[in-house]
Amino acid sequence: MCEVERCTECGSKSILYDETSGEAVCRNCGLVVFDMVEFSAPTDRITKSVSSNPIAYTNDAVGTEFAACHRLEVNVAYAIEQVMHHLCLPQATKLLAITYVKRLRRAMRQQTDPKIRFTRTELTAIATWTALKQLKYPINCNEFSQKIQPFLGEVNLMKTEKRALHFIESVPRISDVELVTAHINKIVNVLADNFVIDIPYSHILGKYAIEMVHAKHNIVKGRKSDLIAASAVFAADGLIAEYFTLRVFAEFANVGAGNMSSFAEIFRRSAPPVPKESAAIHFTENLFRGIF
Repeated sequence: MCEVERCTECGSKSILYDETSGEAVCRNCGLVVFDMVEFSAPTDRITKSVSSNPIAYTNDAVGTEFAACHRLEVNVAYAIEQVMHHLCLPQATKLLAITYVKRLRRAMRQQTDPKIRFTRTELTAIATWTALKQLKYPINCNEFSQKIQPFLGEVNLMKTEKRALHFIESVPRISDVELVTAHINKIVNVLADNFVIDIPYSHILGKYAIEMVHAKHNIVKGRKSDLIAASAVFAADGLIAEYFTLRVFAEFANVGAGNMSSFAEIFRRSAPPVPKESAAIHFTENLFRGIF
């Protein structure tokens, strides 16, 4: 293998030798500084194979350059599945992420020298992150980068996304209010799935908590979205039925009770009118407690 000391474009010494893709890529600017692919004789054909992987190629090809490309995309698809498994992501993530990889690589084939390439880790990270933005999954960029680092490796997600913009438009980032809304839906679904509350009440509770966030949207900026979401749900429950104590709900929402209590009080003071459909729930709870 030929070793390259510096990138010819930016002069960086940080060169990644990716045996999977058959290329040496500059970590700083993404330039392919050396192509490690060695072509085989035309008679050495890759046999036709059938794969269940939606990203895999199934037609014949000549030479090991195609094999390197094939291996890279199959490995990216496998890595996306690993990310989904470790982070417990929805199944829709896989199809969206793989579609993004195919679009990105298709656009990259049309570029002229000097070429920009992405490593397996970068492709996996940017494709999964883009898919999660499309799904409005409750996770921000920093949280996602931290969660994938132990098993996928370190990747500068924002820098990778900026390089990808040279080829295809990125999905707009999730706004703070949208992120909090996604967290609220996640919390009420967890409560319903664990039979803490029934499904009809979970719908009312989630809808009212989201209304609270929109009414007090300035509180969202610069704060942890999961904390704000938990505070809104706790405040909504306090005005409707008071199912939860602070300690129990904080454990379910996995947030600090002290901060949540403070934000919940702010939401209560500026809360919109309680939904009409919650009146029956409120009456039933008070009757059960012997208030009437």
